[in-house]
Amino acid sequence: MEVRYTELANNIVRMITEGDIEVGDKLPSEVAMAQQFGVSRTTIRSALNIVEGLGLISRKRRTGTVVVSKTTTQEYTKSLHNIEDLVNYASRTERRVISTADVVADEELARALECKPGQKWIKVQMLRTEKNAEASPVCWTDAYLEPVIGQRVLGLIRDGSGLVSQIIEQETGLAVSDIKQQIDATALSPDVADMLEAEPHAPCLEITRFYQDRAKRVFFVTINTYPPGKFKFTFWMHRAPAVPL
Repeated sequence: MEVRYTELANNIVRMITEGDIEVGDKLPSEVAMAQQFGVSRTTIRSALNIVEGLGLISRKRRTGTVVVSKTTTQEYTKSLHNIEDLVNYASRTERRVISTADVVADEELARALECKPGQKWIKVQMLRTEKNAEASPVCWTDAYLEPVIGQRVLGLIRDGSGLVSQIIEQETGLAVSDIKQQIDATALSPDVADMLEAEPHAPCLEITRFYQDRAKRVFFVTINTYPPGKFKFTFWMHRAPAVPL
């Protein structure tokens, strides 16, 4: 259940990390790869952007695309401007489903999810890890799905890469129009710290994402916890043009 370019990127990453393509090898041109895999050059370019972001290849105009490493970078420095960037990030990590449960929002959870107390959700707990031999933990996620949607997609949310929202769209046709993100600094609980191989009560980054459909209705919420040194969130601020008086 992955979009085509993330699936292709995963295949290229796998070939490099498993030694099918060696460091120093030159990849075929975008045109040749498009013909080889039966996709467009745009798809090839998007896939290579992901692989390059992992530090596995170097792309230069005259020398082409060369494999420079068999191991991915350990830190994720992302400038997230749109949903496409979030898809790229998700394709660079592996999802491991830990547990699922039916929950009813109490006062505290209702504040976190911006819903009414008593609202029902299907909760999925997941661990995201790096795509390397050590499978180092990157992020702990508590995901909350509307029950009607959750019942349709829960059996499809398995270990793998990509976004759960992609699975929702492919199974139900419900597309994400907007994502509201809230960023907070907090401390790791002992249970989450253990999963993330970090120190209990260490400072961490908590990002809550509210997924909205075209009617601005929130149907999916994720609370993502990143341990120290694993994720940087970059914003650009631009000066607005001067307005003549």
